[in-house]
Amino acid sequence: MQRPTPKERYHVVCRECRLERLFDVVDDANGLEREHAEETGHRVVVGRVR
Repeated sequence: MQRPTPKERYHVVCRECRLERLFDVVDDANGLEREHAEETGHRVVVGRVR
């Protein structure tokens, strides 16, 4: 019996405000990162989590 493969998720965190979200699709995470950084000038980080 095979063990299920953990699904990768992408964690978006702003280092300067309370923005924090999880995404299943990396393009969605990167889109929020770019949009938030452009609108606010904040530093935003995207990390892959399992």
